[in-house]
Amino acid sequence: MTTSLILDTDIGTDVDDALALTAILGSPELELTGVTTVYGDVLLRARMVARLARVAGREVGPIVPGRSAARSGREIFWAGHEGALMADLDQEEVSTQDPIALLAGSATVLAVGPLTNLAEAVEAPGHQIEQIFLMGGKFTPDKVEHNIRCDVAAAAAVFASGVPVTAIGLEQTTRLRMDAAMVAELEAAGKLGELLGAEVRQFWSYRQRDFNEPHDPAAVLMMVEPELFSFATGMVVVEDDGLTRFTPDPNGRHRIVTDLDPGRVARGIVDRMLAAS
Repeated sequence: MTTSLILDTDIGTDVDDALALTAILGSPELELTGVTTVYGDVLLRARMVARLARVAGREVGPIVPGRSAARSGREIFWAGHEGALMADLDQEEVSTQDPIALLAGSATVLAVGPLTNLAEAVEAPGHQIEQIFLMGGKFTPDKVEHNIRCDVAAAAAVFASGVPVTAIGLEQTTRLRMDAAMVAELEAAGKLGELLGAEVRQFWSYRQRDFNEPHDPAAVLMMVEPELFSFATGMVVVEDDGLTRFTPDPNGRHRIVTDLDPGRVARGIVDRMLAAS
């Protein structure tokens, strides 16, 4: 059985969004029917999606720039290296259709960025969203995760919407490692792998380290290989400071990842990216 989905992403700053897109393309269980971008320069982000799809030789449905400003009014963080390795991005074509309508018309959404677009979509009258998968939050009471922090008001609206949400949080994704050997595998796999490898190494330079934590691709694997993860059912509340509080409840509409197999998840992510390359 194939699941059709829309990807909502802030691709460009952390390399993990590009890796997640590639993992989707390498997953035969998933059919990507569109992509929306969120937060900051959404046109540049959309053009990055278009470039990756073109290098992969894949159709991904409409690629639509979404909302650039956070609902909460928080200032946009912009690292400055977004799109730097992709020449002539202004030549990439993207869609002008309504991003919120695209999201609201999809039964399944995978969100791997701030939840600004998605909050508006779940509030749209007659929306058809039946399930949301996302990378976001940290379900231990000590840190606010980036995607939530960037638009706390939007995150609160999504979790309060009544739509079932399955989330993987920072306390699990930071257990994963993508290292130099894995990147070398990608770089040897063709033009898409070469581009991804360059993006990874640029991000490593920015972060001044020699590995990355594939946060967003973990959400892809959570969808297609759930047996590698343990889940708990309950309710998530996003507090005013952005902390995500989970309360177990067998009748709750939220699920969070409580454990994973780090080695098999990391390997599975790389294998699916290789399948797309």
